[in-house]
Amino acid sequence: MATRWIKGMLVGLLLTAGMGCSKEGVKEEVQKYDIRLHAYEEGNREAKTEGLGLNGRILERIQELFKDQNVRLTNETYTEDQSGTMAYHYRMNADTNQQLKLFVFKDEPSRIHGINEMYGGHGMIEKGNAKHLVIVDKEAALVYTSAGDRKGQYTEQTRKVAADVLKEIPRQSNRVNNVEESGGNPNDPYGNDMYNNNE
Repeated sequence: MATRWIKGMLVGLLLTAGMGCSKEGVKEEVQKYDIRLHAYEEGNREAKTEGLGLNGRILERIQELFKDQNVRLTNETYTEDQSGTMAYHYRMNADTNQQLKLFVFKDEPSRIHGINEMYGGHGMIEKGNAKHLVIVDKEAALVYTSAGDRKGQYTEQTRKVAADVLKEIPRQSNRVNNVEESGGNPNDPYGNDMYNNNE
């Protein structure tokens, strides 16, 4: 799906660029973008086959779990930062105000630091116009973010599948399990405590 979106953007850019360029200039631009798109697609394939990112079977399983709750995950994007944190980002039922993020950090201390930095802890968190349901387990975190008129629309569906989604994430064998979070309720990693204090 991301590939179709990228191709659509490229066509739009090329049409815009074509207004003031010669045929040869447009051809060159098309070739440049084709090469970049091919590199992007190749990188995604390599990431899946070389153990970078999550493999397709796991991502399909996560989509199935949400589909069983009548929630389609669309517009998948993947990023990996220099520290090795992987992030998968989806729209829920193609709604820009309903988003799901799956983070896989290199270890649990990194996840605790990263999630505290981004959201202030785990559980139900309201920041500005957005409501975040942050569910954590070991080095992984599932974050449902909603905004607008239907804030919290998929909270229950996300809670229902969170444990199964996080169970799908491959775990590191040398993980240390003795670190607790400063935010959220450590006895409630699935965010059921709606009124915890996340500062």
